Amino acid sequence: MSLTHSHLVYSRDAKVYIATGTEKFETFRDAVTRAQFIGHLNKSWQSSGIPKDEFVIAIKPNIMTASIYEPDSPVYTDPALVEELIHFMHTEGFRRFFVVEAQNVYNYSYTNRTVSEVAEMCGYSGKGYEIVDLTDDPVEHDYGSVLGEHVVGRIWRDAHYRISFAKNKTHWQCFYTACLKNVYGCLPKWDKMKHYHGKGIEFFQSTVLIADAFPVHFGFLDAWTSGDGLTGHVRDANPNQTRTIFASENIYALDWVAGEKMQVNPAHNYVIQDAMHRWGTIHIERIGNMTPWYPWRNVRPFVVIALNILEEFYYLSKFMSRAMASRMDKRFPPVSRWQWFFGITQAVVRFFENLFTKNTDPEKERRIPA
Repeated sequence: MSLTHSHLVYSRDAKVYIATGTEKFETFRDAVTRAQFIGHLNKSWQSSGIPKDEFVIAIKPNIMTASIYEPDSPVYTDPALVEELIHFMHTEGFRRFFVVEAQNVYNYSYTNRTVSEVAEMCGYSGKGYEIVDLTDDPVEHDYGSVLGEHVVGRIWRDAHYRISFAKNKTHWQCFYTACLKNVYGCLPKWDKMKHYHGKGIEFFQSTVLIADAFPVHFGFLDAWTSGDGLTGHVRDANPNQTRTIFASENIYALDWVAGEKMQVNPAHNYVIQDAMHRWGTIHIERIGNMTPWYPWRNVRPFVVIALNILEEFYYLSKFMSRAMASRMDKRFPPVSRWQWFFGITQAVVRFFENLFTKNTDPEKERRIPA
């Protein structure tokens, strides 16, 4: 395997902490403590030479895949955990926090879906931090490679410390999505099928390029409640109570371990593949319970391959995006009278969903002591 270049963050050997428990906040605090997050944050601040109350921290959760409010959602990052993390940092004397996200292809189907509106629906209070819509404040940046001259959200570019706080779930584009794929949501253009998919550029290349240009300093993966199956990234009628929180200063390593917990070969994930080619392979120390999740339904390989081929055709992928769009909160009305038709297609997709997934093996166990 050829290494394009050695990255200061992602090309380093890493530790990934896997905290499990029975109480959500206690388990999260355990992950924060064992991963020595506060020490890492303070070290980054000290090396910056910036006053603590001016040190900008940007947090990228999963927000815009949300369609309805759900307590302990399998689709979007738990706002209570994000706000708990902000509380930890505020206690250390930090004051400038931004929760960031960009709009997405739900705009094909529904209106009023700004980041602030969706975040409010999810349960973000905005107390002690700002919610920023990266789509509304793009600035030019040359990423090189296939993305080239493009744009980046100003806050994400200018942040002194970046955190990816992703949701743990399957994804038909690349088997599963975690902290690295989560950064794809920082790309400002909402019509991601048009700008980051298809001939000449792929979503996984765009993901790795923005992660490379604007490194994430720390990652958390909310796997307290997880989404699996064909549409796990946008809806799951039967969420998995996986009761796990991941933490690492290397989100490339974290995502690799998340795949192992799903019994997916991480090297089959397109985002991980592109990361391996760009940053090389690394040694990962896994600290915590590595028993694979069960029950768990993964997307079948032929589905991932077939749907990525279909995404080469913009108008077809746009149609499929609408056809598979989940139900939506009433505060986001449909964009056209054709929503009744797409409601039918969504029901058909749900009916056939089990044909496109496979269960994990309950007999397969791998435990690594904490």
